[in-house]
Amino acid sequence: MEKRRLTKRLIDSLAAPAGKDRVRHYDSEIPGFGVTVYASGRKAFFLQYGPEKRRRRVKLGDYGPMTPDAARERALAILAEVVKGSDPVEERRRIREVPTFKAWTETYLEEVERRKKSARNDKRYLGMAVKRWGSRTLDSLAAEDVRKVFQSMTAKGKRIDANRWLASVRACLQAAWREDKIPDNPAMKVKPNPENPPRDRVLSDDELTRLLEAVDNLEDPHVRAAFTMLIETGARLSEVLRTRWEDVDLDATIWRIPSTKSGRPQLLPLATSTAAMLRTVPRLGPWVIPGRDPDNRRSDLKKPWAALKEAAELDGVHIHDLRRTFGLHVARRAGLHVASKLLRHSDIRVTERHYAPLGLDDLRKGLEARDAVIVPLRRPKAENKS
Repeated sequence: MEKRRLTKRLIDSLAAPAGKDRVRHYDSEIPGFGVTVYASGRKAFFLQYGPEKRRRRVKLGDYGPMTPDAARERALAILAEVVKGSDPVEERRRIREVPTFKAWTETYLEEVERRKKSARNDKRYLGMAVKRWGSRTLDSLAAEDVRKVFQSMTAKGKRIDANRWLASVRACLQAAWREDKIPDNPAMKVKPNPENPPRDRVLSDDELTRLLEAVDNLEDPHVRAAFTMLIETGARLSEVLRTRWEDVDLDATIWRIPSTKSGRPQLLPLATSTAAMLRTVPRLGPWVIPGRDPDNRRSDLKKPWAALKEAAELDGVHIHDLRRTFGLHVARRAGLHVASKLLRHSDIRVTERHYAPLGLDDLRKGLEARDAVIVPLRRPKAENKS
């Protein structure tokens, strides 16, 4: 078929093909540029490029909504990209395969729910991101997009919330990067706000003595058992309140914690004194610490804890400080590794930073203990000369 410059007059004169679905007419000036005329009468511009064995054809737009001049400009722009090594057809295919942020977030959260004990925070923070970027493809997100939201939250005084939001977005996009959905993770380029220093309040020996006396004076045996477990095991409050009698083997002095922070069941040894205390606790139902209805567990210890603090004259002490005090005592007497295992941390650095910061006196004792081993091994100078 003869090639001619595709003008409006020429395209208007092109008739629908007889006995064919379509016919293509090529422009005489731009290589591969043409218009397809369909049996229905519809006409559409296209551009064909590449070697014969790997020829690509990309649609530019329908004639009518797109003018011949606009189609020519689009064709020349694409050919310029092809000369630079780009492949528009492949790029369009890739874009179609890249999910929107909303679609990927839904997929990611399904995996999080299988892996984590709770996905509540991830759902909350990623939900905030979806409201902004839901319809955008993953690869369209840039570090500046993440930074704007992060800085906006920080400017409103939500510094720690902004960090938690950034952490959730980072993890979500990092999962997309691992799945080759995006070339890199733009959220990794955003620096989080400095965190508040970890709380390091622990009870002194005098404070702990007063607290133990106050616990012993509690009238409710179940509340007394709850605080004794918190003090003697270093367990989390939620773990104590969710304990069933079937989880405690008093003969073997083992406590099976079925629902931990990590989401995995864990075994915790019980001290002989703790097991002996639990044997004296009345069994009113399935829960070690029952609520008013014995068939349901107690939901919190806020009122008893407030009364205990007043009775023991404790100032500035939170209930989680009991776990921190436990960790420090174990670390000092049995080492950081044992403390980490009893606190059931996945990383010993968490124990070191938040629960068992060893002071100068602790380090000095360790140094002196080491020196006590080294000194007897040194030979006198006279022996060394011989």
